[in-house]
Amino acid sequence: MKKVIALVLCFIMLFSTSALAAGEGEKEVNKPAIISVITDFFERFFSMFTGSTNEKSNIDFTIEEGQLFEKNEHFKSSHASTVVKMNDGRLMSAYFAGDEEGADNVRIWFSVYDKGEWSKPVQVPSEDTVAHWNPVLINFGTHIRLYYKVGAEIPYWVTKYTETADGGKTWTEPKELVEGDTSGGRGPVRNKSIVLSDGTIIAGSSTEQGQWRAFFDLSVDGGKTWTKTDYITAKGVDGKEIGMIQPTIWQDGDGTVHAMFRTDCGRIYRSDSTDLGRTWCEAYSTGLMNNYSGIDCVRTDDGRLWLVHTPIGMRLRNILVLSVSEDNGETWKDVTTLAGNLFDLISEYSYPAIIARGNKLYITYTNKRKVINYAFIEYEA
Repeated sequence: MKKVIALVLCFIMLFSTSALAAGEGEKEVNKPAIISVITDFFERFFSMFTGSTNEKSNIDFTIEEGQLFEKNEHFKSSHASTVVKMNDGRLMSAYFAGDEEGADNVRIWFSVYDKGEWSKPVQVPSEDTVAHWNPVLINFGTHIRLYYKVGAEIPYWVTKYTETADGGKTWTEPKELVEGDTSGGRGPVRNKSIVLSDGTIIAGSSTEQGQWRAFFDLSVDGGKTWTKTDYITAKGVDGKEIGMIQPTIWQDGDGTVHAMFRTDCGRIYRSDSTDLGRTWCEAYSTGLMNNYSGIDCVRTDDGRLWLVHTPIGMRLRNILVLSVSEDNGETWKDVTTLAGNLFDLISEYSYPAIIARGNKLYITYTNKRKVINYAFIEYEA
C-alpha cells in the first residue's frame, strides 16, 4: 500500500512538473528519474507511520533484557556500546560516557556481565584530555583488544587501541593504530571486525571529512599493521553519490565477504567482495530503510544473518528491531522489536552492537543517550 500511495503522489507531481516545463518551453523533464526520486522520498516518509514492512518470522526465542546501569547513576550521557564474549564465558561491554557527546570529560568505560548481573562501570585508563568515541571490543584469543577514537572533531579522530589479558583488571598503554594518522577512520570505526577464512582481519572503516566515505582496513599479521582498501562507491536513485559509513561485515559459506552500510539516503546499502575483502563492487540498495543511524549484523553457524536496525527512512531513532535473513541478506523477516514504538517520536534507541555464540545472540544499544541497554536472545536452532 505504501508503494501504491507513493506512486500515485509522484505521478501527480510528475504531471504538474511536465505541464509547467511544457508551458515555459524549458528543457525536457527526465520522467523516469523524477518518478524514482519522488517514489523513494514518499516510501521513506510513510515508513515513519508504518514501520517495518517485513514479514514476521516464526522463530521461537527467549529473551533476557535490561540495563547495564541506572540512569544518571554514573554519568549524564552514554552512547555507542560494543560487546564481546570473553574466554571464561563472561561478557564485556564498553561505551563512551561523560557529560555529553564530544565533551572533554568523555572517556571509554566498561562493564562485565557475570552470574546474571553487570559490574559497575570502570574507566579504561587514558592520558588523553579530549573526547573519546566509538569503542570496539575484539577477542584475540589470548587477550581482548579495545579500539577507540580520540579527538575534539570527528573528521580528525585518531584511532587508538589498548589490550587486557585479565578481563579488564589491567590494560596496556594505549597506542595509535596507524602512527600519525588523523583521517578519523582507521581500523574498526564503530562495528566489530571479523576474521576471514584465510586469517585476514577485516575492519569496517569510514571517514567524515566533508562527505561520508566507507572503506575497509585489512590486517594479515594479527592486527599489527593495516592496509586500507579503496573507498566503496554508491549512487542513489537521483544519480548522486551516496554517503556511507560504519560498515558491518559478514562472510558467507562460499567465502564471499559482504557488508552493509549506514547511509545518508534513507536506505541500507550493501557491497560484496569475491577476493577476501581486497576489492568491492559498487554498493547497492538492500531496500531496507535506514534512519541515518548505525546498524550491526552477525552471521550465526546455521547460516542465518541477524540485523539490528531502525526500519525508518527518515531521521528518527525511536524504534529498534531485530530482523533475520535465511538467504544471505536477500530477504528479511522481523524477529522482535527490541525497544520503542512508532508513536514515541522523542525517544532514541540507537547504535546497536550484536555478537553470537551458537544459537545465542548478545545485543547492546543506546537508550536515550542516558544508559546502555542489553538484550540476550536464545533462539530455536
